[in-house]
Amino acid sequence: MTKNEDKEEKLNKEEGPEELNTANGVNSEEEGLVENSEEELEQSPEDQIKDLEDQLLRAKAEVQNVRRIAAQEVTRARLYGVESLAKEFLSVGDNIERAIASCEEDQDTSNIQEGLALTMKAYESSLKASGIESIDCEGQSFDPEKHEALSVIEDDSLESNSIIEVIQKGYSILDRTLRPSKVIVSKKSEEK
Repeated sequence: MTKNEDKEEKLNKEEGPEELNTANGVNSEEEGLVENSEEELEQSPEDQIKDLEDQLLRAKAEVQNVRRIAAQEVTRARLYGVESLAKEFLSVGDNIERAIASCEEDQDTSNIQEGLALTMKAYESSLKASGIESIDCEGQSFDPEKHEALSVIEDDSLESNSIIEVIQKGYSILDRTLRPSKVIVSKKSEEK
């Protein structure tokens, strides 16, 4: 007996009935397929092919849908994941702006004003690096997706829905409104 024959004999002794079936080309999954194929024999081969093609197309479509939805969720999570944190920083910026404005009234606080102005610049550059930008309201008309009207003032010299004053800056993150600008809006006076 050669070494190869000896190894084969040992393998055959170690294999159980399940392994022998696999070695002979039959396993439990294939047995199930054999039973299913007997039922499918009642169908014509063309019908079987059509059914299998239909199942394949459905499976491919489902896989594509799962991939597309997963990619969208990953993109949303990556782009808007910092949204709640960004909202917290906005109030800090508002307070810095108020401190700078209050320092303009008092001449002795020029050093404080300069420090606050530098802090504000650093804050704005951090926001811009994160993809957060302020919403421009100068000369704009009211847009409910970007602005929140706190008050309406009658003014015939301006077009209706023109922004007169910005009370609080609004911010957007990648073209999505993070916080709307709080504004005062004009309207034409009503003739009585």
